Amino acid sequence: MFPTTTVSFIQFQKVFLATVFILSQYSAIGGRDVTYLEKGEKQPLKIENVLTWDSLGKQHQSRPNELDVGFEFHFQNRTDKEVRITNAYTSCGCTVAKLPKTPWIIKPGQKGSIPIIMDLRGKTGIIAKETTVITNLGTIILTTKVSVGPTNSPSGPDRARSTEERAANLRLAAKNRQAVFQNDCIECHVKPTIGKRGKQLYATACGICHDAKNRAPFVTELRALSKGKDKAYWNTWIADSKPGSLMPAFAKKHGGILDDSQIKSLVAYLTRIFPRELKTKKAVKAAANTRALPLK
Repeated sequence: MFPTTTVSFIQFQKVFLATVFILSQYSAIGGRDVTYLEKGEKQPLKIENVLTWDSLGKQHQSRPNELDVGFEFHFQNRTDKEVRITNAYTSCGCTVAKLPKTPWIIKPGQKGSIPIIMDLRGKTGIIAKETTVITNLGTIILTTKVSVGPTNSPSGPDRARSTEERAANLRLAAKNRQAVFQNDCIECHVKPTIGKRGKQLYATACGICHDAKNRAPFVTELRALSKGKDKAYWNTWIADSKPGSLMPAFAKKHGGILDDSQIKSLVAYLTRIFPRELKTKKAVKAAANTRALPLK
């Protein structure tokens, strides 16, 4: 019998290789060229990918002040087997795929559709998101793309800010760290969080600053900070913040915008799901780099 350490290594190696293979399949599907169908445009079901779809990509040009946009991907099971849809993961909390109770069993010949909703608050430019549909016969990547004009988000978080504007925001936060929940800031920092939980709440309450493309240098990158942080740590920072910091307190008792159940869901996401998502992204990147290496 092998020593315990050897068995553990072999088991780890098998799991790792299996994970890399699966993730490489996800990446390969997502890397295919996508022909986009305009939102609302109808097309016969003809694209084969586990099921038969009307399109694997849909796009939309947003209208002024349009805050949410919904897409619907239509499909039919043209195989002679049942297809079980067990989950649908989106690449961002601002995007939600609505499934019936899972597993969703699609019988041979059965038709259906998957609605996907994108939250455009705080966004400008070309926004593309992926939804990975997991089935017993493979995975499907559905891509949604929206072109968002500046009128939809005149003060979006990804907009580059001048030195003067950043300085003014710093002075405002130093005077009142809860100012981010007031006046003109409500549109980006308050309204998008209403009714949100878990991953969606992270995107609208935390990611809007901490994951922003033009994140200010003094705003912490949570993805680099998350390792080893427990529930007490996250609960303290989210609910109460800390005296002397610029981080606002999100609990309503401090003048914040989140109720206790929202904070609990956010802490659960940050301690349980968030770290796993980071590991998955690293594994996907490693798999992509492995495939890119030249053969010797």
